Amino acid sequence: MKRLFNILLYLLLAVFASGLAVSGVVYFLLRASVPDYDEDFSVAGIEGPVDILRDAAAIPHISADSAPDAYFALGFVHAQDRLGQLLRARRAAQALLPLDQTFEVEPSTAQALDAYAAGVNAWLGLVSEGGRGRGSPDLLIADERMIAAWRPVDSLRLAQAFLNDLQPERRQNDLSGLSDLPIPSDRPLLPELFVTSPKVSLDAWALPGDRTATGAPILAADIRGPLSLPSEWYLADIQLPTGAAIGATMPGVPFIVVGRSERVAWAFRSLSLNALKEPVSPTAAKAGNFLMMLDRLARSADVNDAMDASMNLAPAGLEILAIDRETLARWPDREVETPLSFRDARLAALDERQPIFSVEGAIAVQRDTVSAAARALLPLMARELWFVGSTGALEATRADKLRGVILNQLAQWNGDMDRFSPEPLVFWAWARALQKRILQDEFPSATKVWAMLNADVLFAVLSDRGGSAIWCDIRPSTRIETCQDQVRAALDDAIGWLIDRNGPDPSAWVWGEAHSLNMRWASIRSSGIISDLLSLEAPSSGAPDTLIATLFASDDDLPFATSAGTNFQAVMSFSEEAGSYFIAPAGQSGHPLSRFYENLFPMWMQGKYLAMSTDLSLARGGAVGTSRLSPVSFDKLTIQGDMSR
Repeated sequence: MKRLFNILLYLLLAVFASGLAVSGVVYFLLRASVPDYDEDFSVAGIEGPVDILRDAAAIPHISADSAPDAYFALGFVHAQDRLGQLLRARRAAQALLPLDQTFEVEPSTAQALDAYAAGVNAWLGLVSEGGRGRGSPDLLIADERMIAAWRPVDSLRLAQAFLNDLQPERRQNDLSGLSDLPIPSDRPLLPELFVTSPKVSLDAWALPGDRTATGAPILAADIRGPLSLPSEWYLADIQLPTGAAIGATMPGVPFIVVGRSERVAWAFRSLSLNALKEPVSPTAAKAGNFLMMLDRLARSADVNDAMDASMNLAPAGLEILAIDRETLARWPDREVETPLSFRDARLAALDERQPIFSVEGAIAVQRDTVSAAARALLPLMARELWFVGSTGALEATRADKLRGVILNQLAQWNGDMDRFSPEPLVFWAWARALQKRILQDEFPSATKVWAMLNADVLFAVLSDRGGSAIWCDIRPSTRIETCQDQVRAALDDAIGWLIDRNGPDPSAWVWGEAHSLNMRWASIRSSGIISDLLSLEAPSSGAPDTLIATLFASDDDLPFATSAGTNFQAVMSFSEEAGSYFIAPAGQSGHPLSRFYENLFPMWMQGKYLAMSTDLSLARGGAVGTSRLSPVSFDKLTIQGDMSR
């Protein structure tokens, strides 16, 4: 027995030691792929030395004597920080959008694409030499034995995929395949049922100088899309010979997408599907035009130059806004009329309320979490219930009292989707239950029609737009139900749902508990539990229609959880040298072991922005590293197109 015990003990110790050894090797490989921002490199493909200064947030400030060398360095730092993201995006774009390798762009744009690809490949070459843990933790998990060299066509393909993600989808008007019942002839058409949101949406608004405290225009921009780790956007400062350009770059593309130079700031606004005469399919030529436009914007001398340089290249469905020190301009040269959304209504209300804005005031507008949808829908939903109570105190049941408490809370609520408040959760649970009651009888098997909250549909029905109130009637029943019948029943449905999940005390029904922001690590291949361990989750304010947007999930168990919404914001002005403020929800690095993997997340949740400047002396304060890329001749380099494990 003692001998058996010793054998089992030795086996257990051996297994434990093996586990420690494997864990140690894995940890070593993971740590080896964390970039050293103070390391210098000798690389082929540049004409002169390039300095890369990493400021306190690890944002690279690239200084080069030529534009190609600067774009080479941008490709290098993109691969250094986001190699896994680059490969994942390239794979997705290749599968989605097959593309001919032949395309035409202006010489400066072609030069930038070539230099950028060379920069990415320079990092791949360094990784292939060993000692860097394959360059990214993704590559230790994914079966990527061979990594093809980056090509300019890959950047073009990513630009085309981005333009494709901006296109809204239109559902089949006859709902073929979505329902086992046709739309009854007595139901008026609800166009909002047939339109879905694009995967990515750009928005921007600007203030002329006569409406700002300093007299200089202000441009505010935000982007809505997936909330993932690493972030979809990468902040950078590119010190070009024509002047510096700072802002948000898209890993895989060698230009500032939303940002500013020393003379001009630019941003974009997506147009709704209804504003377009017909759907637009992005092509390679349109993607090339988009890249040429970004190239030109960074080199523009002023707003007029920016408009002249981009008006013939702008993709259909995008409105361009630009400012300089004195002027605000847009293309098309007049604001495109689009159907007013709840979000637009809230922005208009805040704009009218404040005649003069500061940069801080513009930031406060961007971070606003008041829902115009709640303000519009709640009076329609509760107008009969707020003034109807029990006939006497003795007759009031426990359910009546709870209903009364909830209605009193909602009556005093201003529509703020604050994560610490119960009212947002009560309102959206009620709205969700109401939408289900209104639409489920017409589309019993098409859950995506009635399960995903659509405030526009509810407003059309409750306001009886074009006779839409008939949608409240339950078709299989013999009596005709009114919208107020459905509203009362939906409130009880919502209260029951909330009690089941959160208990009977309404003060414990906190919005942030149900409305959690979940940012998952997006690896090259799905990695299950690893992605769960590396994800970030926190209670979140906001809603789909608030200015800082958080889109609801379609999960029936977690209907208000969010993994998409606003994922970049900027406020830019030329009123001061450090007049540009940017923020993204995660850090610059895509490596989970880097201290810059999630360092911006607390700032994002607190509504704090990073002040970015083209002045390198400001960036040096608190800098976390400085590296130099030095040129080597081609005869000293073994060019390797592929990198093997």
